[in-house]
Amino acid sequence: MRIKILLIVLLMAAPVSAQRQARPMTEYPTPYYIIHTDLTGDQLREAELRMTRMAEEYHARTRQFAGDIHSKLPFFLFTREQDYYDAGGATGTAGEFDPANNRLMAIADIGADGYPWHVIQHEGFHQFAHAVIGGELPIWVNEGMAEYFGEGLFTGDGFVTGVVPPERLARIKQAMEDKQFRPIREMMLLAHKDWNDEMSLTNYDQAWSMVQFLAHGENGKYQGAFVSFMRAIGRGQQWTPAWISSFGSAEGFQEKWQAYWRDLPEDSTLDLYARATTATLTSVLARATAQREKFASLEEMESAAKKGTLKIDSRDWLPASLIASAFADAANMKAKNVTFALVPGAGTRLPVIVCTMAGGKGAAKTLTGLFKLNGGRVGAVTVDMPLAPNTRG
Repeated sequence: MRIKILLIVLLMAAPVSAQRQARPMTEYPTPYYIIHTDLTGDQLREAELRMTRMAEEYHARTRQFAGDIHSKLPFFLFTREQDYYDAGGATGTAGEFDPANNRLMAIADIGADGYPWHVIQHEGFHQFAHAVIGGELPIWVNEGMAEYFGEGLFTGDGFVTGVVPPERLARIKQAMEDKQFRPIREMMLLAHKDWNDEMSLTNYDQAWSMVQFLAHGENGKYQGAFVSFMRAIGRGQQWTPAWISSFGSAEGFQEKWQAYWRDLPEDSTLDLYARATTATLTSVLARATAQREKFASLEEMESAAKKGTLKIDSRDWLPASLIASAFADAANMKAKNVTFALVPGAGTRLPVIVCTMAGGKGAAKTLTGLFKLNGGRVGAVTVDMPLAPNTRG
């Protein structure tokens, strides 16, 4: 049975003649996928880069209960909606995973808001889970985890997951107030067929909110129990006894889950958004430094990016749109008392990106974007706190 994600925004194209020829698809092997696509140029390069980083994020976040990818996964990415539908994509979707043939499919572009990548990150998790987790995941776990990764922020050298978009938080709180969500036990017992028959945005929100709570609620208190639960399912145990042995009563879970979301402030994951921007800016700085470019300030590096004079080795390529959005995000966060600065290097010390977030009582939190170089190429890019005193390549 196909797993499909409900489209929040999708402008359907006008009907296309049945005589129209599909564009030829070319295979491109990547570390974890074989991409079948008619994309070319920078669009293709972005797809290859994103899919590699995406698989690495799936593995990093599930390594305590999932296996490894032992064979490359098939991914079909179409530039035209009709080609996607002609290949079997379900009407009303922009992407889907079909476990019957292990095939991930998506439309490359349905607008300028980046939504297709949310779909691909979501559906890609279904494919990953099918390949390496095992067992029969409850539908709320499968869809909730897929949405968790769907919300992930791409930084060029990785992803930042666990973010809570303010608009989605508002929707969660409103749904709780209006009693639109199912009782937890009923949600846990929801059958796969019933989920697909309804295709309800409310169900996606509830499943995501449950997984988000298990991953991050009460300072990560439930992470160990969630890992135990997922391991038991992977060993073939039915989810009900696996849940009880890991968490206990669903009733107790419901009260804590509701309280967590009710009390969550609007910018509860501002630090994660700041971390993602810091990581992206650091990825840009690392590439420029590898090309022996030096900047006195973040504004100077941004100016070079806008002029198109920023030097980046083709082997360490980044999408121009990602670079531009990182500088835009940095500017927009000033309104929330989050600032970014480039601290030049000295001697053998490499330059760094420093993000400062003003605290509510005068205290400030600092994130520092660090990188290493390896043979003139970009090595690891990390975000730490506080500033490391002697950062070396």
